Amino acid sequence: MMKDAILSATVSSRSLRSYIRKLVSRESDVEDVLHDTYLKMADAQQTIEEPTHYAHRVAKNIVHDMHRQQFRQHELLDEEPACDKSELDNVIEHSQRIELYQRIVARMPKVRREVFIRYRVQGQTKADIAKNLGLSTDSVDKHITRALTTLKGEMALLINEKEGK
Repeated sequence: MMKDAILSATVSSRSLRSYIRKLVSRESDVEDVLHDTYLKMADAQQTIEEPTHYAHRVAKNIVHDMHRQQFRQHELLDEEPACDKSELDNVIEHSQRIELYQRIVARMPKVRREVFIRYRVQGQTKADIAKNLGLSTDSVDKHITRALTTLKGEMALLINEKEGK
């Protein structure tokens, strides 16, 4: 116990914490590494002439060991975890969905389609759309709401047809 008190007194925990923070990415790891460093220093069988330098080296080694252990845990996955869909399936499904959206939007009345594209695709504000197209903001709101309702309804119909319902 006496050796522990002498070591912790000679190595400032504030400076050691600061050093450890530079080595780890998560704040929660700082206290763990600090604790393990003090334990290893207390277990040292030789006299430590430069406790601060030794503490830094021990902390650095502990962090390296943590990284190695995390890396090994990732390597233990011999095969890829099973999933219902591959990434390619998701990309294809997304692409098909975009195609359906485009067809539905293309069938909308011209002004509604223009308002919807400017708002959802181009990111224009409702006020800008109203000004540029000579509409009221209430009218722009109604066009956007009706466009979204149409999209939602037609997509639901298509999905139900696809699933055979």
